[in-house]
Amino acid sequence: MKNFKLLLTTFLLVFVQLSGKTQDTLNGNSVSAILLDEGRLFNNVYTSSAGYELPSGSGNHLIFSSGFWFAGTNQSGDLKLAAKSNAQGTDFYRGPYSSTGDYLNTAYVNEYQEGIWTVSKSQIIQHINDYNQPGYVAPQVIEDWPGNGNTNIGVADQLAPYVDLNNNNIYEPYEGDYPCIKGDVASYQIMHDDSTHDSSGGERIGVEIHMMIYQIASSNYIDSTTFIEVTVFNKGQNNFANFKSTLFLDGDIGFSEDEYIGSNSSRNLMYNYNATNSDPGGNGAPGYGSNPPTVGVVSLNNNIQYSGYSNRIGTGSNPSTIDPAVPVDYWNFMNGKWLDGSDWTYGGNGYGGTTPTQYLYDGNPFQGTGWTELDTDGSGTANSLGDRRFMMTTDESSFSPGDTLEYHYAVIANRRGDHIENVQGIIDYADSVQQYYNNMSTSCVQQGTTSVETLDLYISKVNLYPNPANNQVTAVWSNIEAENITVYSFQGKIVREVSINEKDGMANFDISSLNKGGYFVKIGNTTQKLVVQ
Repeated sequence: MKNFKLLLTTFLLVFVQLSGKTQDTLNGNSVSAILLDEGRLFNNVYTSSAGYELPSGSGNHLIFSSGFWFAGTNQSGDLKLAAKSNAQGTDFYRGPYSSTGDYLNTAYVNEYQEGIWTVSKSQIIQHINDYNQPGYVAPQVIEDWPGNGNTNIGVADQLAPYVDLNNNNIYEPYEGDYPCIKGDVASYQIMHDDSTHDSSGGERIGVEIHMMIYQIASSNYIDSTTFIEVTVFNKGQNNFANFKSTLFLDGDIGFSEDEYIGSNSSRNLMYNYNATNSDPGGNGAPGYGSNPPTVGVVSLNNNIQYSGYSNRIGTGSNPSTIDPAVPVDYWNFMNGKWLDGSDWTYGGNGYGGTTPTQYLYDGNPFQGTGWTELDTDGSGTANSLGDRRFMMTTDESSFSPGDTLEYHYAVIANRRGDHIENVQGIIDYADSVQQYYNNMSTSCVQQGTTSVETLDLYISKVNLYPNPANNQVTAVWSNIEAENITVYSFQGKIVREVSINEKDGMANFDISSLNKGGYFVKIGNTTQKLVVQ
């Protein structure tokens, strides 16, 4: 009977968690990124389609899905694993870890029935300026921001970051408190792994995971970048000496079946690029056409220990190189091994060689040096193109009860040349985004800040409406010295210019001849994104 009750409780928890998945979309720059509250990123789970669109509104995507794997062997030598890839089921559940296991408590279910909180800087600025005005009603996301947890049901007192104006450790938006975010728009998620792992089959770790995914609007490569910050809290009783984190990514650059992968260990970078210089479309994607972009991920605060790939099941690939299915498969990939336990090796497809390696395809296709999918043997023999997934594993860490680990990443893209030139572009961007990250402010607005002028947050001096648009756009600007309104394509080409001669003004311009997709509108030194539909 006891076992039956435990099984029933687990079933009910899984049913409650899965019956109302929350999906949200982050649209803070040229990228449209779909997020799901059970650990999967950049995938539209309801249509089983890609969910990282660039440019936004184009119908073309760079990523089918992404997720994280966490694992280690505990003090008893038992493997503990929670992982999300393309497999069905889930290892992660919305809401914080409960030390009392009260996940079916009505208070818990009501509080965390939605697991993604998306808020913009402009909403926060408006809130800071207006919270003490009569009749003011805060945006729902600011009201609902999960700053505090209910300790009566075993949840930590402090959860999502916020600015606490009166320093009483209570999130009170109508007393002027507000969410602490990075970027122009950010989504925050809180998850735990304290239930059945029916995706990986792994044993529970006992972790709470917080993710902030954010975007910044810009006129340079940052406008096609998405930042991911993951914080993992050890809430259980497992003590790890070799805890690892892996980012899994299934890149689909337009058409999904013509991809290669590469790595650059000195930059903590992995990337997907098109095997040919034409992306024809297919499987629901219109295709990027000539000069398709490259997409990559940079680990910003941890070194990468292993970077590898897997092939989709059913492609006829070596069965030891296909996607993981059971816990030991994941652990093998996280330790530079294939499914049969053999080491990754240098050359060919990385399997069956004599020289072990930690980094697969770490040459440079643009420079024509080293081991790449375009040259697997030094004689120009190329791999067959296909649907590649890559995984990048950070250096292992000790992880004891009460410890916290952080993993920061940037998803970057480049389309400034042909498919090989874009690989060099992504390598260059990796250097730039690392420097950008290193110089990024890590603090929130300080106590007592109540005016827009003193905020690190800002509202653009340029506004466009309607946006998205299809015929006419109105631009409104203030306090900007400029002679022209300039519209740029995603590739940086000027597609429209309108003369202006006012420091403050408004102008209408025609966009009916422009193709659907994302553009940049620049007035002076200020740039806004425009979506043509």
